[in-house]
Amino acid sequence: MIKVIEISFFLILAISITSCKKKNIQPQPNPTPIVQDTTGGNTNSDTLSKLVINLSGMQNTNGKVNVALFNSSASFNDPNQAYRELFLVCTGSSMTISLDSIIPGDYAFAIFHDENDNQNLDQNLFGIPTEGFAFSNNAMGSFGPPSWSQAKFSIPKSSIVGQNIELNFY
Repeated sequence: MIKVIEISFFLILAISITSCKKKNIQPQPNPTPIVQDTTGGNTNSDTLSKLVINLSGMQNTNGKVNVALFNSSASFNDPNQAYRELFLVCTGSSMTISLDSIIPGDYAFAIFHDENDNQNLDQNLFGIPTEGFAFSNNAMGSFGPPSWSQAKFSIPKSSIVGQNIELNFY
C-alpha cells in the first residue's frame, strides 16, 4: 500500500511539473543569476507584487529548472491549471528566480531540476525521483506531495515575497 502511495505521489509530481509549456527566459550573468520573469503582462504596478525564489542544491548545471506556480488549492499540482510556468536554464548550484506582476493572494509552487532536459521528473524502478525537487515553504508530504495548506504562502499587495528553497534528493 505504501509503495502505491509513493508511486502515485511521484507520478502526480512529475505530471504536474513536466507538462508545462516552455518559456524562453534567459538568466542574467551574476554569481547567483537572477532570472526575471516577464510573463505577468499586467502594468498596474501599484497593487502587483513579486515573488523571489532563492533556489539551492543543484548538483550540476545540466538541463533546466522547472517551476510551476499555483494560485488555489483546486489547481495545486494540476499541470493544466498552473498560474505561471517557467523552464529555466540551470546556471549553477544556486539560482535566484524572480516572478513579477503577481496578483495578491495565496500561492504554492513546485520545482524540479530536469537534469537531462527530457521534461520529466525521472524516477527509479520504485517510483522514487532521481532528480532534485522541492515545494514552496520547503514542504514535504508523507507518502505523497505536500498538501496545499503545507505549501501555500500569501503574497500581499505591492510587496516582494522571498522563499529560500533547497532541492530534495532521495
